[in-house]
Amino acid sequence: MSKGLAPSKSTVYISNLPFSLTNNDIHQILQPYGKVVRVTVVKDKESRKSKGVAFVLFLDKNDAFNCANKLNNMQMFGRTLKASIARDNGRAAEFIRRREYPNKSRCYECGFSFVYIRPA
Repeated sequence: MSKGLAPSKSTVYISNLPFSLTNNDIHQILQPYGKVVRVTVVKDKESRKSKGVAFVLFLDKNDAFNCANKLNNMQMFGRTLKASIARDNGRAAEFIRRREYPNKSRCYECGFSFVYIRPA
């Protein structure tokens, strides 16, 4: 067991999502199924592009079960979605741990350089 870092019974694993969907898009789409606490789109380490997979944490586990059952094999965006309650594969700590970003002049999300101007 991974010492409390495992997905809860109210976390839904969704795969075969369009790569263009963001956390906010998925949050909006899944709101009708219940109170969404957090959405995490899994991204490639190097390119930071979506892998078409997301974890969605619901406030209530019954809402999570309902969402997983309704979304599984549902046609959406021209794709057949796969959804289930997330299971612990022992790798949760990889995704939760804090990483150091030594080059603070680059966006940790997209990798592009940016300039931050402090308000006067």
